[in-house]
Amino acid sequence: MVRRIVKCVLVVIAVVGLGAIGFMAFVRRDHKVELIVTYPKSPRSAVWHLLTDHGAEPKWLPAFGTVLREADISGHEVWTHTSPDLSFSATLMTVSAVPEQRYERLLLRDRQPRSESWDGRWVYELEPQGVGTRLRITEYGWTDGFTFFIAQRVLANPDAFLKHYARMMGRELNDPPDIQVLRSH
Repeated sequence: MVRRIVKCVLVVIAVVGLGAIGFMAFVRRDHKVELIVTYPKSPRSAVWHLLTDHGAEPKWLPAFGTVLREADISGHEVWTHTSPDLSFSATLMTVSAVPEQRYERLLLRDRQPRSESWDGRWVYELEPQGVGTRLRITEYGWTDGFTFFIAQRVLANPDAFLKHYARMMGRELNDPPDIQVLRSH
């Protein structure tokens, strides 16, 4: 009787495992998130400063314990962001920067540990909104592996960190943002 129960449990675990692997093989792994964030009192210069002063991010963005400047690549700034507990790091390169208008960053995939199955590109577009700023954030991301899939699609939304980032910027600016999610999949 006990053997039969153990055998049934093992069969169920195997079927669930194979089902999860099969599901992962066919599900979309890319995502696009678009937010419109309005800071009603903050001018573009203040928002731009927070977007581009990566060395100061650990002071206002608790997700990062350190942010270190690396050697430039072909004239593009490179920064490595590391969590306070050192369990996570990401190296990003500035692709383009038009002061107070447009900022684009790219995850340097070849600098990530092979166990980190994700990729991304972020575009920030700033426009005046009265005395404040309208910031459009677009994230083009890709995740792989069961852990990242569950974290992105089941436990949280792809837009969760960007909304947190926008709120933390608002806290630092002393200007609570209005956040509108245009697209999150």
